[in-house]
Amino acid sequence: MMKNQMRKWLPQLILLIIMLLALVPFGSPELQLNNLGDLNVDVAFQLALPYFIEQHLQFGTQVVFTYGPWGILLSTFAGAHYHAAVLLFRIALTACVFLALRVLANRYSGHTGRAVTWGGAIALVLLWITGQRDSYFLFPALLVVYQRLTAAIAADEKVVLPTRRAEAVLWIALSLLSGWAALAKFNIFIVATAAHLIVLADDVKRRRWPVLPFAYVLALLLAWLSAGQNLANLPLWVLRCLDLSNGYADAMAKGFFIPYGAGLVAVYYSAVALIMLAAFAAAALHRWKLSVLLSLLFTLFVCAISIKHGMGGNQVEQSLAELAAVLWFVGQLLIIPSVRSVEQGPHRWARVGLISAVTGLLCLAVVGAKTNFPIKSPLQAFGEMRGNVSLLANALRGASTDKWDATLAGLHRFWVPSFVPTGQTIDVYPQQAGVVIGREGLRYSPRPAFLSLNAHTYALAMLNARHLEESTAPDLILFQVLPREWAVNNRHPALADGPSWPLLLSRYAPENVGDEFLLLKKRPSPLPITKQLLLDVNQPFGETIPLPQGAGNLLWAKLEIKRSAAGNIIQQIYKSPPILLQSRTADNATHVFQIVPELGEAGFLISPLVQNNVAFAKLYQGQGTQADTVRSIKIFSPEAPDFFWKKTFRLRLWVLKM
Repeated sequence: MMKNQMRKWLPQLILLIIMLLALVPFGSPELQLNNLGDLNVDVAFQLALPYFIEQHLQFGTQVVFTYGPWGILLSTFAGAHYHAAVLLFRIALTACVFLALRVLANRYSGHTGRAVTWGGAIALVLLWITGQRDSYFLFPALLVVYQRLTAAIAADEKVVLPTRRAEAVLWIALSLLSGWAALAKFNIFIVATAAHLIVLADDVKRRRWPVLPFAYVLALLLAWLSAGQNLANLPLWVLRCLDLSNGYADAMAKGFFIPYGAGLVAVYYSAVALIMLAAFAAAALHRWKLSVLLSLLFTLFVCAISIKHGMGGNQVEQSLAELAAVLWFVGQLLIIPSVRSVEQGPHRWARVGLISAVTGLLCLAVVGAKTNFPIKSPLQAFGEMRGNVSLLANALRGASTDKWDATLAGLHRFWVPSFVPTGQTIDVYPQQAGVVIGREGLRYSPRPAFLSLNAHTYALAMLNARHLEESTAPDLILFQVLPREWAVNNRHPALADGPSWPLLLSRYAPENVGDEFLLLKKRPSPLPITKQLLLDVNQPFGETIPLPQGAGNLLWAKLEIKRSAAGNIIQQIYKSPPILLQSRTADNATHVFQIVPELGEAGFLISPLVQNNVAFAKLYQGQGTQADTVRSIKIFSPEAPDFFWKKTFRLRLWVLKM
């Protein structure tokens, strides 16, 4: 008897240990940062997140980012103060998900149900241990909504699934964890909120108390307040994250079939189509009843989110984990016992669904094997897990395993302040915030979209610009024009918070010009800057446009580039091809950069072409170097079909005078 129990529990215990070692960050890695170029955008925001929660900066107003006030739950760094809380949360999350998997495995009679459940669980663990960890935080919401709908579908068909009283506590715990995890990242918030709205609809239909939606909302509000956030800012954070997310595909455009080729894109969309077909087959199998229709609606919604994440956001690897999770849960709907009748239609739909699910899984595997950022091998992942064991041992001994403070101390060597009074507030443009966070005598005071790269919509770029006009604007600014090799997607340098440049010239003055940064200090009173309109024309794509010469040295431009109706449809289901700006300077050199359409509309300095800190410092004299004066420009989109963009774009030019 005991041997039988051991055989039953040992594989499950091994699975639980693997899940704990794969997911729980018992420590953060030591990063090798040899220069500022190593402090890329991903590292910069992970270093900033612990500071935001420690200082209780307000998300939605002071900070606008798709990571929420509890982003440290997903981040490499949590900070010494919150590291234990993050560990406890992830341990609780892992334990509850594991218990939920056991409940699902025991819910179905026969070997088939258990094999599907545990086989899917093991496959998903492979995704988690090979680096696709963010999607794991979707699991509490997915478990809650799909288990509720499978139980509802079975009840509609007069099938009683085995349940225990303790299960109700487990689903409440998962809803509570889901509410907390929703404030880690906006895509988790969207999926978790949609999941609990689906559960609420089922509760209303069956006239039951909405216990799980109530638990989710309660945890969400408590998590928001516990992070020191004003409750009134929650809707604003959601709205601004929607704006940021909607602009991501245009901002991160590398190419129409870059980084993923046409063949890989076709296989990816085939996988999504097969998952949707499997969901439709499950709906047909269970005769289109409301519960299965709600399941179908939710599945289609998550597939749409995954497409935006994978194709629009160039993050197919994370998207694969989301799609694999959805596919596995759709598989649960296909094995629910259906009404036995003489009709053979439902059984045909079951076969269609299972074939679609298996083929879709194979397509996901093909995509995963051919992405530009291939999934790590399980052997490599297990090697990392062995390292996590030593971190766990150190944590149990009470040794600090979070390297946030040590990493910041190492970064401080990249900028040595001189003659800077203590007690000053400071911000960093465009992204290297790590060099000032935790600086003795200085206080990091970020603009709302705290990385210039992420101020990639008209609204966010203007929000950052207005911040410089407020009394809370920082006393000091470390400013850097990114070298071309560090710029993301070869973006035009003046698009990095472009609308803020005139305000930086007006309200700040250079203190010194260092090798890495300009140090700018707030003026006692701003200098007046005037704008005089020189040109307002509609131009066709691909034509060379001479710029006015002699009217002034600083030319300000706004570009209004619009998609056609067909282009808007393609952008919604896929992405846009990049827009390029070719500038020909007075030294007869040609420079080609990417333009983000919304940032072009917000406005940027088009002449002179500023490509380094020295060139930016010369703007304070009201001029640039003669060689950097732009003589002509050309706007084109070489990868776009002829019908994608409207035939002409609007170009407006002003001369700036200080």
